[in-house]
Amino acid sequence: MTDATATEPTTDSKRLKVDVWLDVACPFCLLGDKRLENVRKELPFGDDIDVVYHSYQLDPSAPEHAEPGSQEAMLLARGYDPAQLEASHRNLSEQAVAEGFRFDFDAVAPSNTYTAHRFIQAAASERVQQQVLDAIFAAYFTDGVDVGDTAALVELAVGAGLSRELAERVAADERTFDTEVRQDIAQAAAYGIQGVPFFVLDGRYGVSGAQPSDAFRQALTQVHTELNA
Repeated sequence: MTDATATEPTTDSKRLKVDVWLDVACPFCLLGDKRLENVRKELPFGDDIDVVYHSYQLDPSAPEHAEPGSQEAMLLARGYDPAQLEASHRNLSEQAVAEGFRFDFDAVAPSNTYTAHRFIQAAASERVQQQVLDAIFAAYFTDGVDVGDTAALVELAVGAGLSRELAERVAADERTFDTEVRQDIAQAAAYGIQGVPFFVLDGRYGVSGAQPSDAFRQALTQVHTELNA
């Protein structure tokens, strides 16, 4: 993959696919996704962009369940400097506000995200993936919800548009959409992805990290132009 640079857009309407690897416990993933979505809404060809989300786990060893508000203690126990952690959270919060989101790091329950990824995979099958992802992001980073709790995930997903029948099937059987999660993680390894968020435009260009909005705008414009040349 190569980095994308900017060119002028065309008026053609070939669809541009953007594959996004992320983890719902990653604040940079949330920022990157919000920037991508806000830029997409601004672009004249934004309606011709299809975004597909893929599973990735930053910490597969995270506990299945965690108490709200326990993230800071966990990070400090791992050796994070308190002043640096506070500065990082403040900086992330300021960036999030600019994208229309509010972090509440004091409320976060740092539970394992694997089950949440199965719900996000299920949401793709009913074309409500963005809505379910947004709901889980908000639950994790603002509302202090334990996203390892399948009952909570059912209500979050149904509230975001997933059918209750499918949501309850995901909750009842750990094998449901397990293969899709594992395939995404394997694909990330094949691409050499070592951190998220990671964006793949048209299967050809890789964009790593929560890039500034201008970087997303330039990359999307270039690839859309190439598709319509």
